[in-house]
Amino acid sequence: MLPRGPWWTRVKTWHKILIVAFEVFIIGVIWQFLIGTLELINPIFMPTPTRIIEGFGLLFGSGEKSVISATDQAIWVHIRRSAFCYSSGLLIGVIVGIPVGLLIGTSRTAYRLIGRFIWWLYAVPWVALRPPATIWFGFEAAPVIFIVSFASTFPILLNTAAGPQTVDPSLLRSAQVFGAGRFKQFWKVLLPSSLPFIFVGLRQAIVISMISLQVAEIVGSSKGLGALIVLMTSHFKTGAAFAVLLSAALITIILGQGVRYTAEKLAPWHFGQVRR
Repeated sequence: MLPRGPWWTRVKTWHKILIVAFEVFIIGVIWQFLIGTLELINPIFMPTPTRIIEGFGLLFGSGEKSVISATDQAIWVHIRRSAFCYSSGLLIGVIVGIPVGLLIGTSRTAYRLIGRFIWWLYAVPWVALRPPATIWFGFEAAPVIFIVSFASTFPILLNTAAGPQTVDPSLLRSAQVFGAGRFKQFWKVLLPSSLPFIFVGLRQAIVISMISLQVAEIVGSSKGLGALIVLMTSHFKTGAAFAVLLSAALITIILGQGVRYTAEKLAPWHFGQVRR
């Protein structure tokens, strides 16, 4: 058997990219045929891939062709607002979710004190918090950040909490035999065992954060990608609206793959063997 070095990894990477590109191409051709040629659905309401490409030109265009210019708001105003709210909310979710998850995952006392309260909060439909969030935080970016952070905290927290609970007790007893204190047990055994769960929670939070961002911006926000979707739809520019949707989906996929790559580097004993 021939040795497989870094070149083999590059070949596999390009192979995956070509497969994905081919799948996207086939879906686009079928989509264009069904909507553009057969017109099974009115193209005004369900745009074809070519109209979506035109939508990208409309969003980044200038002059009379751009609906955004008529509102005196450039596309980058919406992008900056969404990027700020998304990154801030997700960062808050990480800062809160990982420490609290490790706390309730390693301490029975902490779980008894706040575990039920966390599950109660998790049961609250975060979509319904958008109107009161406007009353609490005003009409700027703060209510959107609140919704994103609220929605992203719990996937990270609950997945992180599950990590220490799956550790084999014999590993902790072995660490005690070799003289490891509670801090070393946490650092050498519990935390490494929790890393795969933390990264799974992060990947879930990346998707949920984008969903919550769009919902929060669609309902009661004048800036952001969600507000831009409303604006384009109100002008029957569905191609541009779908361009925004695809952009948000692409950003989510890229971030998720970035977390996956980081997980394979930091937790190779788990993600190096189980590839999804």
